[in-house]
Amino acid sequence: MLKEEYWPADAKWILPAFLMSDEGKARPDATPRFILAQDNEILLAVTGNVGWKDKMWPRILEVTGTKA
Repeated sequence: MLKEEYWPADAKWILPAFLMSDEGKARPDATPRFILAQDNEILLAVTGNVGWKDKMWPRILEVTGTKA
């Protein structure tokens, strides 16, 4: 994940932005990693199944205005 060559061209901006974030600095190699980005901004970055369930999924619902 940490090599730019593996990122699609339109998402390459995410890697340096993530690595400069608090989460990126603290846990750059943690997996699985989930990153929610919108309008060239990282809204949330979490790791693990608990991160997905407790943080990412609720944030996706919030951003999209949907309900589970």
